[in-house]
Amino acid sequence: MARGDGEMPASPSGDIDQGIGLRHANIALGIFLVAYILSFIDRQILSLMVEPIKQDLGLSDLQVGLLQGLAFAALYAVIGIPIGMLADRVSRRKIIAAGVLFWSACTGLCGFAGSYAHLFVARMGVGLGEASLSPSAHSWLSDAYPPARLSRAMAIYNLGITIGGGLALLVGGAVVDMVATRGAPILPVVGAIPTWRAAFLLVSLPGVIVATLVFLAREPSRRARPAMTAMPLRAALSHLASNKRTFAAIYGNSVLLAIMGYGLTAWYPSLLIRSFAMTPGQASLRLGLIYLILGSLGSLAGGLAAERLSLRGMRDANLRIPMLLGLLSLLPATLAPLMPSATLLLIFFALLTFFFNGYFGCALAAIQLTTPVWMRATGAALFLLANSLIGLSLGTAIVPLIDSAFFGGLGHIGPALALIGLCATSLATIAAWSGLRSYARTIDAVASN
Repeated sequence: MARGDGEMPASPSGDIDQGIGLRHANIALGIFLVAYILSFIDRQILSLMVEPIKQDLGLSDLQVGLLQGLAFAALYAVIGIPIGMLADRVSRRKIIAAGVLFWSACTGLCGFAGSYAHLFVARMGVGLGEASLSPSAHSWLSDAYPPARLSRAMAIYNLGITIGGGLALLVGGAVVDMVATRGAPILPVVGAIPTWRAAFLLVSLPGVIVATLVFLAREPSRRARPAMTAMPLRAALSHLASNKRTFAAIYGNSVLLAIMGYGLTAWYPSLLIRSFAMTPGQASLRLGLIYLILGSLGSLAGGLAAERLSLRGMRDANLRIPMLLGLLSLLPATLAPLMPSATLLLIFFALLTFFFNGYFGCALAAIQLTTPVWMRATGAALFLLANSLIGLSLGTAIVPLIDSAFFGGLGHIGPALALIGLCATSLATIAAWSGLRSYARTIDAVASN
């Protein structure tokens, strides 16, 4: 097949060229990581601004939960599928670069929102732009790195979640503290603006630089593939149905852990602020450093563990590791939000952050390795659809819903977070365990075709 714009040749075996090719692969991986970090800063910055946004726009906890989840996920999930199909055919770097510019502009528009509806639409725009990144990047990495090394590459890319989420808290907290000591920033024509608006405007600025870096990346040529006999979406859905036990295990484990993960990133700042009288700056400093350091170490540890097991011949490593991490996360996920002191809460949160964040890089590698090469971006988009539409939408909204249904709706969200942690980690572990044998068979079948 013809190469896409800017694509670099692959070795005859389909593995990465260990000379110039490896250098370009690692450079591009670094660029994608920076883009993913920016995407998570723009996505998660709202979690620290819950209280001032509620006061300024007169919102409820549920409305804020929908802003963090459904508003972002609605287009992020659905548009990811046609973007994934497009990324299976055209230059992936151009798709990503355009998306970075678009979501950064929409993040800036969040800072000018004058009502709940305006902020909701701007958040939808952020989701639309960010939908360009991961399906295209996953496809790129699966072409650039050999299968046994893919979990490490995905784990490095996945650091964008923990670094971006941590920086979102740290940057947001710094802005809050700065405004508290120096007063609200003053813009030409606009005048003084509230803290939360300044935070959105600040984090939107690096988008042009990141988009330029993405556009300069070089693509690998796509691996050899058979002639297409069906549309990628139809073929991808047929492949999922033919291997339903495998994909039920991967999807089930990941979606359940995503529900818990999005819930904790969205609501733990508010938990510390409400339960222990912390300022937003104090809460963000503690959670941000834990997420940045231990979350990143956990993500790398999960990917490296799966890589080591894969190199030793354990074909189900990318599903077995998430199974073990779900089990290890059960206790801290249940106990952390119930602790009577901030110190104990943060200790258990640190353990949870390390164990929990290792699963997603493995899950991304698992999807790529169980999907035929010619529809991997489409397969990635379908996987992200489930994680976003269910994990993100439900994870951010379910906390106030459970608090209202079972705990009186008084805003003391610790018990709701504990119940979600207990159920999500238990069921995620069972889901992964149920598919270990079928997962290995699916990998063999895909590799032989």
